[in-house]
Amino acid sequence: MNLAMTSVDQSGAPWVLNPAFRIQGGDLVNEAEGTRLTLTPPLRELWELGERRDGAPAVRLTEEAEKALRRIRLIVPPDASAAATGGLARMAGTPLSLPAGTRAAAAVWGLIGAPVDLGGPPGPRPKDAVPVIRQALAGRFRLLAQPGTWSWTLRARPAEGLPGLVDHGDLAVHPQIDTGAAAHERLRALVGTVLAQGHRPLVIGGDHSIGYPVISAVAGRHPALRVVHFDAHADRRPAGNAVTADCGNFVSWVLSEHPHVEWLTIGVRGVDTNLDQATSGRVSYLTADEARAPEAADTIARFCAGAPVHLTVDIDVLDPAYAPDVVYPAGGGLDPATLTALVRSVAAAGRLVASDLVEACPSPFGRHLTAAHLADLVETVQLAEAGQVVERVVGRGSPVNNFAGEDA
Repeated sequence: MNLAMTSVDQSGAPWVLNPAFRIQGGDLVNEAEGTRLTLTPPLRELWELGERRDGAPAVRLTEEAEKALRRIRLIVPPDASAAATGGLARMAGTPLSLPAGTRAAAAVWGLIGAPVDLGGPPGPRPKDAVPVIRQALAGRFRLLAQPGTWSWTLRARPAEGLPGLVDHGDLAVHPQIDTGAAAHERLRALVGTVLAQGHRPLVIGGDHSIGYPVISAVAGRHPALRVVHFDAHADRRPAGNAVTADCGNFVSWVLSEHPHVEWLTIGVRGVDTNLDQATSGRVSYLTADEARAPEAADTIARFCAGAPVHLTVDIDVLDPAYAPDVVYPAGGGLDPATLTALVRSVAAAGRLVASDLVEACPSPFGRHLTAAHLADLVETVQLAEAGQVVERVVGRGSPVNNFAGEDA
């Protein structure tokens, strides 16, 4: 990579050197993240200048250099510096990538695995599902990346319109010493580094407590943010005296910190006995029954209406018959086809700027159907965004017939 420096800063975005890096012999090393860089003359110059600049950039980087250095997290946003000291992320066991199509109209997605779990009933836990979801995504991405892949949903070959995906690794979590607040602070900082690269964060959990740091980081970048939240539960209990959010009150935490955010929760059912009164009137709802009605798509369209949208999905929005491996199952939920159609409506009506998908647990029987549904939703968004730019082919004698055979 070309690390030439220039007097013109192409992006203008502030940055600081990542304090986790140290010089070891002829290398720059971030032991916390497992990163080692050869200390070339340009890197040495950057390092020496950067160490003298006390927070304000002493050098300006070319666009290519800045992009490369942000990607390896040698430079990070100033507000991520403190959390970066102990490392933000490590390479996942199953690294993923999906090339962006030549006609992609949306920014690339930046994947983060977030194996964060603040506790709950005994049994399989959401933090352990991250590698399972990654495995499911790997198979889907292999198919999507092939130029000849045909999508019957789109009636088109989606490859050239796919927004694509870059893998930023899995959040560094230290179970023996981390508090929930520490893990959330680190995740917020990591999402900030993804946003600084122009990528749209796609975070796979983990429990729904991660919605607080993830959505908060995104809301800081998009003041007009609207959140579409699929869930069996309102997750709007009072914050109380806790130091950070849990999976049952993360909505209250986000709305308290970001009063401008508008919120629509879809799929709720059952009863609630302790909703946060401070956020009363701040959230709109579609119950599971209402979400199954034809009017639900119109409600979503009006709510999103071209605004920047964060999509957050707790997979327990599905009925336990389809998603049995969750911590808090609730009967009467959506079926996968309905959820998929509603997520397509979100992608069509709004401008997706981030997403988090959470609360799948690994299956004790090895089938991992619940994790597979989360992976399906990632594919749904990729195809929906590709469908906005690729040419659809319909009618007899068109490439769809040539692809499938005249008698298909």
